[in-house]
Amino acid sequence: MGNDRPRPVKLSIIILNHNSGSMLLDCLNSLFEDDLPAATEVIVPDNASTDTSLELAVQHWGDRIRVLHNGDNRGFAWGNNLGVAVSSGEYLCLLNPDTIIHRGAFGELVSFMDSHPRAGFVGPKVLNKDGSFQLSAKRSIPTPFDAISRALLLSKLFPGSRRFARYNITYLDPDTTQKVDASSGCCIMTRRATLDQIGLLDEGYFIYCEDVDWFIRAKKAGWEVWYVASAVIEHHHAYSESFRKYAAVRDFHDSMIRFHRKHYASRYPAVFNAFIYAAVRSRMYLLMGLKTLRGWN
Repeated sequence: MGNDRPRPVKLSIIILNHNSGSMLLDCLNSLFEDDLPAATEVIVPDNASTDTSLELAVQHWGDRIRVLHNGDNRGFAWGNNLGVAVSSGEYLCLLNPDTIIHRGAFGELVSFMDSHPRAGFVGPKVLNKDGSFQLSAKRSIPTPFDAISRALLLSKLFPGSRRFARYNITYLDPDTTQKVDASSGCCIMTRRATLDQIGLLDEGYFIYCEDVDWFIRAKKAGWEVWYVASAVIEHHHAYSESFRKYAAVRDFHDSMIRFHRKHYASRYPAVFNAFIYAAVRSRMYLLMGLKTLRGWN
């Protein structure tokens, strides 16, 4: 009888869904084709979807996923935190539904966590649909100087510069596993011991920046963040922008302001902070105007 006892869950994969269409099913198909670690649970919190995404997922994989009907959409952090609350894995991974998992990715991430006990967060190499590398897979914590460098295109003009290209660290080899400040928010693996110490995602962010906020809190608590080049996924990127449009742009800039207030504002005089907030708002309205002129394509 003792051999029949359920094994402790090694990995909890949480895929937050909100009107992700067929992408959720594509993600699950690729996930269950992967060599998942033993005792893996997959939790799908649904933030009040009105399309058929959840229905398709349950139809095909209902026996292998646990669905949470959240009944509302209060954002990325809120929905994922509900998934974390019911999970039981030693390790947890927040995975976007607009991702495709390459074979062996989760085995590589779990193996890395097992062998690096101070790794609080790990992230995979992330590719675009065309196979090109997504720069967000390995990053530094953004500072006001980094924002200025990107706005002035200095990071693109000098991708080998440790000063101007510091945010996306383009001067470091994407094929090399390395310690970083931040990995991609589309696939974040952490350990329960880390979350027990630093807490869940900050629900003050509706979407965007909550992942970097997490990484900052982890590093302050003495945990490491790693980029694992041997684990590979595809990210088809920002599906919500296809139907949220203005709201997605507003959410991004609101999160930028919250992030600055939380982590940087106390370091600078009020006049500098006012300039930062005005610049962020100006960028938001400019981007909305340009996207409207271009038909949001």
